[in-house]
Amino acid sequence: MPDTVKPAPKRRYHAPRRAAAAAQTRQTIVDAAKTRFEGFGWAGTTIRSIAADAEVSPKTIEALFTTKAGLLAAAVDYAIRGDIDETPVIRRESARAVEAAPDAPTMLARHAEYATTITSRSARIARVVESAAASDDQVAALWARMTHNRRFGARWAAETLLAKPGAPAGLTVEKAEQVFLIAIDWGTYRVLTEELGLTPDAARDWLHHYYRRMLLD
Repeated sequence: MPDTVKPAPKRRYHAPRRAAAAAQTRQTIVDAAKTRFEGFGWAGTTIRSIAADAEVSPKTIEALFTTKAGLLAAAVDYAIRGDIDETPVIRRESARAVEAAPDAPTMLARHAEYATTITSRSARIARVVESAAASDDQVAALWARMTHNRRFGARWAAETLLAKPGAPAGLTVEKAEQVFLIAIDWGTYRVLTEELGLTPDAARDWLHHYYRRMLLD
């Protein structure tokens, strides 16, 4: 009986240029969406207007994000992360630097920088989501996810702080979480920068002082 001839394994199709072009198109779209949503709000933004800004067809956007709410969610992730990489912020080098701080004062200084960097990118689009949550079920689900993630971030910061040398002996996780929850709220950043006129650097310094007063002094 003749030996069975096995077919040669198929080569995986790899087109790095095409993948890079697709990633660039996606980033262009979500960047245009972020700008459009922030400038015109949920009701004043359409897929067609974003497509025009990004110089792509509306069908391209619908193929990638399905709905306007899906595109808003992608724009929020882009604002919070700072890019289209899907790695959560909690797993990125900036968060690792907070976790690696040698003591409580250093951890708070690093977290003030970490938090301000994120809120400076995402405070305006967060307001869009919050204001539109009552009018669209998908946006309401997005706002619920953002709120949950903010609570998670506050608890992570509190537990990280209490594990550091120099953390006050009487400080509880619950108390620290409350302080961080206010600090990383998008509304807090908007009050500091829009109402009080602080620059992002000044907002970071205010946050650092707030941490020291509430968590160390």
